[in-house]
Amino acid sequence: MSAFYDIWISNSNAKPKHTRLDNADWKADKNMPATWLSLPDNDIYVQSYKNDIASIKVIGSFYDDTDIKTLLDNCVHYINNKQKFEEPAGHYILFVYLNAQRMYHVFTNRLGTYHAYWSSIDGVNTISTYYTGLAKAAITKTLDWEGITGFMAMGFFPANTTYLEGISVLEPASHYMFDERLDMISHTRYWNWEYNPVDRDEKNLLEEFGVLLTNIFTSTTKEKRVALPISGGLDSRTLAGVLAKNNISSSIWAYSYGFDKQSQEIKIASKIAAAEKFNFGSYIVPQYLFNEADVISDSVELFQYIDGTRQACMLQALTEHADVVIGGHWGDVWMDDMGMNEMNELTFFKKKILKNGSDWLLHVVCKPHYPKYDTFLQNYFNNWVHKYRHIQDADFRMKIFKTDQWSFRWTLPSIRMYQAAVMPVLPFYDKRIVDFFCKVPMHLLSTRRFQVEYIKAYHPKLAAIKWQEYDSNLYNYQQFNNRNIGYRAIKKVQSILKSKKPVTRNWELFYLNENGRKGLEEILFHNKPLLDVVPENLIREMLNDLYDYPNAANGYKVSMMHTFARFLKNVFED
Repeated sequence: MSAFYDIWISNSNAKPKHTRLDNADWKADKNMPATWLSLPDNDIYVQSYKNDIASIKVIGSFYDDTDIKTLLDNCVHYINNKQKFEEPAGHYILFVYLNAQRMYHVFTNRLGTYHAYWSSIDGVNTISTYYTGLAKAAITKTLDWEGITGFMAMGFFPANTTYLEGISVLEPASHYMFDERLDMISHTRYWNWEYNPVDRDEKNLLEEFGVLLTNIFTSTTKEKRVALPISGGLDSRTLAGVLAKNNISSSIWAYSYGFDKQSQEIKIASKIAAAEKFNFGSYIVPQYLFNEADVISDSVELFQYIDGTRQACMLQALTEHADVVIGGHWGDVWMDDMGMNEMNELTFFKKKILKNGSDWLLHVVCKPHYPKYDTFLQNYFNNWVHKYRHIQDADFRMKIFKTDQWSFRWTLPSIRMYQAAVMPVLPFYDKRIVDFFCKVPMHLLSTRRFQVEYIKAYHPKLAAIKWQEYDSNLYNYQQFNNRNIGYRAIKKVQSILKSKKPVTRNWELFYLNENGRKGLEEILFHNKPLLDVVPENLIREMLNDLYDYPNAANGYKVSMMHTFARFLKNVFED
């Protein structure tokens, strides 16, 4: 059973037709008008409260001791006075209804971790957490080519766009107001980015960081079975150390997966788990993609390329072992620099944001329907950079862009894959972590220094274990830098000498075999909505290129075309 808790608020009196995965059928809510809920077999992550003035519904979880009655009072006070809104910490979204005004209000959390969408098509206005249901229910379905252009170019949708015109995602740190017909009246941000670094003793900063994580875990994992995915990097290692050092949960199950038995990630993860005496499971990623395509599509709703969600292979194990799963996502962004001292923002956009292989997709898929695609992309990035010009530090400015866009539109949809089994806990998305790093000087974070020093100071056993990126432990890693040209050359020669090229990317595992090719041909060539948009001969040319020249660019092209094809088939053939 999933951990998806879906809401549907609409000016149409009709009961929603589509439910996600194996969720229960939609039921009318008793506390909020025109509202429906579709839940798994429990309501653990739904809270409701009403008084004579208003009602509130919370979907998700708080990471602090927020009281829902007080929260409703705070929401109403903000709505009426527009003074500072102190949002709770957590992974949630808030819905408020004011009785006298007959107005609906939606509050997204600081980084927009729990997604919801507003659809306004042909006079039917709806707010829902279930995008696929909105897309299928739309009477008129018109592809949004600005959104699709961004998706093909960057791997994520830009700003608030989606696949369809008339359906937009609700943005982070925002308050939305709707009238009784659910026409949008206003959208304002209740919190805005600032970067005010303070020079403080590094030891005090390291201690404060550890206390923050401890407090987050104390609130989110109490009396719960905890799953902790561990990789060869630093973020999951950091979280493992905090969990173990403070005995926060009595039931921690760690796991790791890789493409083969020689996986460095699995070897490193097993040592981390052993050092902290966690129960540990290791897994080889199977060729699950085409068997699990429907589950993946309904979970991430195809806002991330479909072969990128390896969490899908762990759903059964997560259901058996855990109540929550801890994600270390975005720790590497907070605790590193963005390399902006080596390039300007436009160069960063071209090298780090635009994907290798996207040129072909833009010319073949987007240009026939949206000729000014290149101007749109340039203006999009320039507008975002200009928006945060008040931030003096270029590295932090780029962190804001990546957090408000890349994370919001790409990382968070992939995290929804976990919710097909259990609810994720996201410590590095906690607002207290955001506030903390908005004050840490960049020179302490550069090249992961802050995180390395934290692990060495508080978790020395884990510091003695190899860091995969550098192929050495945290005491010697600077001598074995994977970013060093000479070191990379040696590793490349070692790789060439191996008799068989190892699988290192998802698309290699799923597509470069007979079953993969059959699966691709089925979804790409037996798909009238796709063939109405992209000529079949060009799709065949793309597929042949993958098998003749299986490189990263061709892998990206096929991954994105596959994802686009799934959306078109799911929504337009329904």
